[in-house]
Amino acid sequence: MIRAVSQQGDDTVFSCKTFIKVGVGSAAAVLGAGALVYECALNTKVNGFFIRRLDRISSAEDAPDCEEDCQRDPAWMEKHKGEDQVISTDVTGRVHAYIIPSERPSHKWVVLCHGYNASPENTGVYAEHYHKRGFNCICPSMRGWGNDETIYCTMGYHDKDICMAWIDYIVNRDPDAEIVLHGYSMGAVAVMLATGEALPPQVKAAVADCGFTSCWEQYANVIKYYTKLPPFPLLYAVNAASILRRNFNIRKNVPIDAVSRSVTPTLFLHGTADEFVPFWMMDRLYDACAAPKKAKQSIEGADHAQAVYKDPRLYWKTVDGFLNDFQ
Repeated sequence: MIRAVSQQGDDTVFSCKTFIKVGVGSAAAVLGAGALVYECALNTKVNGFFIRRLDRISSAEDAPDCEEDCQRDPAWMEKHKGEDQVISTDVTGRVHAYIIPSERPSHKWVVLCHGYNASPENTGVYAEHYHKRGFNCICPSMRGWGNDETIYCTMGYHDKDICMAWIDYIVNRDPDAEIVLHGYSMGAVAVMLATGEALPPQVKAAVADCGFTSCWEQYANVIKYYTKLPPFPLLYAVNAASILRRNFNIRKNVPIDAVSRSVTPTLFLHGTADEFVPFWMMDRLYDACAAPKKAKQSIEGADHAQAVYKDPRLYWKTVDGFLNDFQ
């Protein structure tokens, strides 16, 4: 009898130890997977194969109808961008941008924020249009991309500070400036987050093209879209990796909250065929926006970040019409 009880106790202790080891091992595996996904998605210097799998902005397979336009963008930028310009602030450190002055003296300025897995060169289609309208164009490098000196992307979170640094640069250079903020995808997130801050009166309007409601909701959608898995536990592990690396807290990257505080007139655009950043997010952002003037426009059949190519006439008619009220 005593021997039997002792054996049962030993078995219980063994089971508890095994359970703990399995639990610790599983947790370590999840955290390891989260760290790997974090590096593949947000470390801009890792193998481009992984990044291209997570983003479809520049893929010719996803946008065969705009291949000619996509190739023209860098060519126009290469011709007009001039030298890379650098400014530094206590918040951002050194940040980079191309500054393309208008052909004639002008107080009209636009800050063009590019998307994920892109660079200022990818804003050529936007810069060309604004430049023809007499705008001075500033095309910054977002965190980790282009000429930026960091290696980790922040999905718009710290990019809003870059956007605001260039706003301050414009105001100091031209106190009579009339500034438009225009961003697509991750750049739209930077723009929306900036509108949630106290901006100078020189900022007249913002254009947000296919931005997400929140980074958490977007990443949950990406995980489901590519893996068919729920966000728990992988997304929690990715966020833990981001926080531990002092990059950003995914839960705090919430453009829908920013626009709810905004007083900047904002135009929202989105392609109806966008599955990467779901089309339905535009309506939620528009409904939440507290700006006294706001508008939205869907572009039928446009995939992610392809609205400007899919229907350029409607795209620019909408943008120009919206901005005409403020300039």
